[in-house]
Order: sequence, then C-alpha cells, then structure tokens
Amino acid sequence: MGVSTKNIKWTQTEDEKIIEQESHDRLSSLPSEILDHILSFLSMNEVVKTGLLSRKWRYFWHSTPCLNFDFRDFWNQERCLNLSYNECVIKFWVFVKCAIVIRSPICRLRLYCEKCDAVQLESLLHLCAMKEVQELDIFTGYGILQCPIYCGVPTHVDAFIQGVNSLVELQPLTSFSNLKTLNLVGVHFDGSDLAEKVLSDCGVLETLSLEYCCFVMINYLKISANKLRIFNFVNNGPYWWGYTCMFEGELELHTPNLVSFWYIGPVLQLSRSSDMPFLKNASIELRCQNKPGDLGAMVLGIRHVQELSVSPNFVLYYSPAFEKYAGDFSPLDSLRCLKVYMEFTEEHVEGLVKLLQCSRNLEALCIGFTEHPRTIGWESRKIDVLISHKLKEIEIFTSGDLVNLLELIKFFLENGKSLEKINITQKEEMLDPEELYTLHQVQLACESVSISIGLASASGTIKMFEFSFWKCGSGTAGQSIQYSYR
Repeated sequence: MGVSTKNIKWTQTEDEKIIEQESHDRLSSLPSEILDHILSFLSMNEVVKTGLLSRKWRYFWHSTPCLNFDFRDFWNQERCLNLSYNECVIKFWVFVKCAIVIRSPICRLRLYCEKCDAVQLESLLHLCAMKEVQELDIFTGYGILQCPIYCGVPTHVDAFIQGVNSLVELQPLTSFSNLKTLNLVGVHFDGSDLAEKVLSDCGVLETLSLEYCCFVMINYLKISANKLRIFNFVNNGPYWWGYTCMFEGELELHTPNLVSFWYIGPVLQLSRSSDMPFLKNASIELRCQNKPGDLGAMVLGIRHVQELSVSPNFVLYYSPAFEKYAGDFSPLDSLRCLKVYMEFTEEHVEGLVKLLQCSRNLEALCIGFTEHPRTIGWESRKIDVLISHKLKEIEIFTSGDLVNLLELIKFFLENGKSLEKINITQKEEMLDPEELYTLHQVQLACESVSISIGLASASGTIKMFEFSFWKCGSGTAGQSIQYSYR
C-alpha cells in the first residue's frame, strides 16, 4: 500500500534556514572590499538607494570610499517632486557636502554638475583636502557648449550649506597631502587665486588633466608638483561674449619628474624656468589663434623630450613663412622618435626639413599625411645642415598617388647617410610601384636602402612590393624589385 504525503509537514532546522537565506543574498556575503568596488560604478544617488535592501545595507553607503556624484541622475529623480532646476541644484550640493563630511577616508571622488561657481568649487576642494582624497575628477559641463561667466549656484542656500561653508572659511584652502590624480574638465577659473591654491603645491600628485577649462583674467599660472609624471592640457576653451576662455598667459612648470606631456591648443607660452629634464614623450597639437605665438619658447621647454608627436600647424611654424613669428628654435638633441602629421604643401615640407635639422640624434621618423598629396612645386635638394646620422628608418602613411611623393623620397635618399629602410603604407587602391623606377638616377647618401610599399585589402591580405637601392661606382643607384603577399 502506498504512503500518502498529503498531511506530512516538513520543518527546517536553523542551519537550513541560514543556508537558504545566504543562498538568496549572496551579494551581502561578499567581502567589503569587493562590495565597495561594485558600488564604485554607481552614482551616489543609486548607492544611497541600496539602504532599502536590508538592515545590513541600511548604513553601508556611509562607508563607501569611492563617491560618484552625477547631477543628471539627481535631477531626473528630484524633478518628480516638482522641484525647480535651481532648487534641485541647491539640494544636490547639500547632498554632496553631507556625503563628504560623514565619511573618511575617501579614495576617489567624481563629480558632474553643470552649475558650479568658484565659491562652491573652492569649498568642495577644501573638503576634499580635509578628507585626504587620493583621486579627484570634476566635470562641470562647461567649456564645450558654453562658458560660465555669469552662471553660478543660487545664493539662497539652506542652513546646512551655510554651515559647511562657514566651516570651510575657517581655514584657507590647504595643499592636498594625499592627492595623486586630479582631472578637471570644463572648470571655470575666474580672476581669483583659486587656480594657484590648487596647483601651486601638490606634493604627491602624479597625474594632472586640465581639459576645456575656462581661464578668465589669468595671465600667469604656476604648476608645482615634484612627483607629477603625466600632464594633459586640452587648452581649447571657447570664446564666450568677448571672453577668451582658453589660457593665453605664461605657464610655469616645476615638474622635475614629468615623463608625459599632452597638449592641445594655441602656442603655449612656457616659462624659461620650466623644469622637465626627464620628459620621455610629448604630443603637441596646435590649434589656430588670432596672432602667431612664440613656438621657440615652447620648444625650449620640451627640449629634453625623447618621443614627440606633432600636428600640421607645429610643422608649419618651422617653415620660412613663420620665421619672423616663431623665433629661434633650440635643438632637440634628446629626441629619438618623431611622429609628424602634415599637409603636402611647400610650406609644410620646408618646415619638416628644418625640424629634422634641429633633431640631430633622431633615430626613427613617422609621417602621416592628413590629406591626399598633390603635385607641388617643391624640389628635392642636398642640404648643408644634414639630417641625423642616426636616422635609419622612415615610415610614411598616405592615401594619395606615389608620384607626388617622389621628390620627398628623393630628398631622404640624397640626405640620409645612415638610412636603411623606407616603409610606405597606402590607404587606398593607388599602388603603382613603377612610379619608383625613376629613383635609379638619385645620388644616394647611404650605401644601400630598401623601400617597401604595402597595401592592405579588405580581405586582410597585405600586398607588398620591395625595392632595393645601392650605390654604384658612378654614385647613382642600382635597384632590384621583389613582390610578395602576406
């Protein structure tokens, strides 16, 4: 006879209940370090909501060391309460300062707010200094669409903000003792000394990024950070109601351990006392400006660089057409690798020639043409001040016909005494190796050199043509050709 289980009641032991609870809440059982890492990807508005999960999570957001404040998330939630935009801004800053005050230490703080004036910014920086923040990212949203000349946080703030501000005003903004990373995007620096307070004494700062910031009435800026290794400066602020938001004053760098410098903007007026003796790599992308600047002073500041990437305007400054504006160029004796983006015009080619003459120890050269090379009136010639005797390899990237580059290739063959290889890569189907046959009449400066031409097809096959040139008894070049596919 079968046994009926209809009226049987199953009872769980205490251990089984605990196992069942833990299986349903595996997230809470994770180590606090892993939970902090997970929450670091959420905005602070979302982190606070985790307090509704359980009793264990009720106050967990009080101790998270990574804070991420995003006004956009805050505004999307609070406007459901029929608050105005300005009222939301006030409430957001109450939330930000409250969250900072109740916790310590803070490893990383990120803030996105489209409405931030100098007063709020200074109080925020002071709180971050007090809490010994190690990584600080501030993005105010300005500098891309508009510049906050007349914008700011409303003056009618509640008692909490007034209390925090009064606490901040007790002491001037001190230096950051633990700050290692500082990223400021779209931050508005007015005529006050806020920029000097923040940047003049950064004891352990290693990475600094200033992007699209607004500099108004600031003619001198000093950055002093003995341990700074990476400095990114996107000096491309907009013009707003007659104000020049980009920095056009004198920049003094006391960064003896800087190894990487990335700059976008007009010619930067670097102080002669700037210190970058161990600069390894730099990228300079010059933008147009109303009047030509003294590029010679900027080159003097980066004269110790080993690897350099430059834009077409940088090359143009070296041409004779800009000689009266650019000043004297100091030699780049430490430069080993040069990457050049340029147009194929007479002015740019002449600028490239002078730049190579100033790089006396160059070992590798890479040229990328920003447009289709066209026929120009420039002709190759032997120059008195030779290019580097260490230059052995040249890379050329082009999307144009090789026939327009023959004079430039001829120039390298006639003046590169140690040249061994020229690699040419084409982006479009214009490969015609027969155009190089005319080079057999070139007077080679080196004993032998090979020229390879490559074209990558859509299927991934790389078509390669290799030429070999060697110096004959008459001084002209003999040649051979090889075809290969990869």
